[in-house]
Amino acid sequence: MIREIPIIDFSGFDSDNKKLRNSVAKKVHEAASKVGFMYVKNININEQVIKEAFNSSANFFSLPDKKKREIQYLEKTNHGYQSIGGQQLDSNIAPDLKETITMRNVPNNLNNKALWPSSQFAFEANRMFKSCLEGVFQIMETIALALEVPEDFFKKCHTGENMTLRYLHYPIIKKDINEEQMGAGAHTDFGTVTLLFQDDIGGLEVQSSEGKWIPATPIHNTIVVNTGDLLSRWTNKIYKSTLHRVRPMVSNKERYSIAFFADPDSSTKVSVFPSCFNSENPSKFSDITAGEHIAQKIEESNNLNK
Repeated sequence: MIREIPIIDFSGFDSDNKKLRNSVAKKVHEAASKVGFMYVKNININEQVIKEAFNSSANFFSLPDKKKREIQYLEKTNHGYQSIGGQQLDSNIAPDLKETITMRNVPNNLNNKALWPSSQFAFEANRMFKSCLEGVFQIMETIALALEVPEDFFKKCHTGENMTLRYLHYPIIKKDINEEQMGAGAHTDFGTVTLLFQDDIGGLEVQSSEGKWIPATPIHNTIVVNTGDLLSRWTNKIYKSTLHRVRPMVSNKERYSIAFFADPDSSTKVSVFPSCFNSENPSKFSDITAGEHIAQKIEESNNLNK
C-alpha cells in the first residue's frame, strides 16, 4: 500500500560521482516500481521560469471565453484550448471540472501565430517547455541507469515531437459538490514520464494497490513525477502506471497546475527491455509504436463525452 510518496533529491546528479548517480537511480527505480509516483527536488528546472509560467497561465485563463476559443483544441495536433467539461478522463462520471490549454512540441510551433493568444505567451511557454526538457532528461537518465540501457536511450527517442506542455485551471469551489464530480477523473498517463507542478491548493490523489485514494499534498520546491503507460509497457509492468485524479477542493481560490508530458516520438518502437523479462517472467506485451498508442489514448480521452 502507498503510505507516502517518496521525495528524491537530485542534488549532484550531474556530477561525475558514480556512486551518487547510482544512488539516485536506485531511489527512482524503487519509487517507479512500488508507487509510480515521486516528488523530486533540485532538478534542472529554473524556479523563476516556473513562476512566470504560472503567471502566464493565470493571465490566459482570465481572458474572455471568446478569446480563448480562438485557439480551440484540435485532436490531430493535440494543441489548443478546452473549456470546462471538454475532457472526460473517467467515462463513469461527469466530464472534468477544469479548463486547459495544451501545447504540443512548442519550439516547432512558435512561428504559427494562429496557435497562440500572444507572442509573449508563446515565448514564456517555450521557455517553460525547454526547462522541462532539461529536467525530464535528468529523470530519464536515472531510469536508463536502473534498467541497464544506454544513458541517452530515452533522450534519443524523445526529441520533442510528442512532448506536451499543458496549463490547467480549476474553478473556485465554495461548497461541497457531487462526490462523483472530479476536477480530473481517475486516469493513468499514457506516455513515458509526466512532470506536475502544483500550486498550494491541493486535490491530486493517487490510488494505492488496495484501491484507496492517497493525497499527493503539495510540497514546496518539489515537482510531482509519475511514470506512464508506455514506460510500464517498456518495463513489462515492473514500473507502475498508477491511477490518479484531482478532487475539487472547497476553497476561495482557483487551482492552477502545469503538466509536462514526456512521450516518445511517434515512430519509436516500444519493446519490453531485455532486463525486464526472462523465462520465469516472460514478456507480457507485443511491440507497438508510440504513435499508435498515443493516438488511441488521445481519442479515448477526448471522445468519451461526445
